[in-house]
Amino acid sequence: MRIEELTWPEFEGIKERVDTVMIPVGSVEAHGRHLPLGTDVFAPVEIAKRVEERLHRLGVEVLIAPPIWYGHTFVLDVYPGTINVAAEALKAYVREIMKEFAAEGFRRIVLLNGHGGNYSPLVLAAEEVAGEFPETEVWLINWWLDFREDILSICSSQGHAGQDETSVMLAIRPELVKMENAQGEKRSSKVRVIKKDIGRELFPDGVNDDPSLATAEKGEAILSVVSEKIARLIAGDT
Repeated sequence: MRIEELTWPEFEGIKERVDTVMIPVGSVEAHGRHLPLGTDVFAPVEIAKRVEERLHRLGVEVLIAPPIWYGHTFVLDVYPGTINVAAEALKAYVREIMKEFAAEGFRRIVLLNGHGGNYSPLVLAAEEVAGEFPETEVWLINWWLDFREDILSICSSQGHAGQDETSVMLAIRPELVKMENAQGEKRSSKVRVIKKDIGRELFPDGVNDDPSLATAEKGEAILSVVSEKIARLIAGDT
């Protein structure tokens, strides 16, 4: 059930029997020359949808909140189309959203994160909410990271705008993917270097991986295993 499609009386009734709300969180940022700027939102929104469908089959109900589109993306702010939100602002915004859900009585808030730069602000926001609402727990799920082993059993590599993300986008929004422009390479640094133009070094053209081997079939397999595992975690069936 998508919250934005409910009336307030419907919401009031549903929250009496549903204790979990999922919030997709992403970013609007460069993803190479082949993927759309909204990739980091499209993926967790699709995962949330599939998780809900699987939970329904298990007899468990959840609510899906509207996604948080903008994220903290300092590194990729060197590329046009990247909309960077300061970490403090993102933390405060997400914290206030979660506080409202906690005050409504939800006992579990699942942040389905699609963007690495959001990690620290989301952890800090979650800690503040958990401290204020002891009966509410926050789950932070980073789909590409928490299920990395599963993904690498499907793809030979993964990375920003890489084989895994590109495969997922080919599965859910193929009309937005420009595979003729899908190219890149893996870059790394021995230490974490923070400077204004580091994105051009670590993410040439906004990519850090080789996306050329991506396929819709791989994307479908990733979405299937990730959504199934998240659903079973929420249902308590591990």
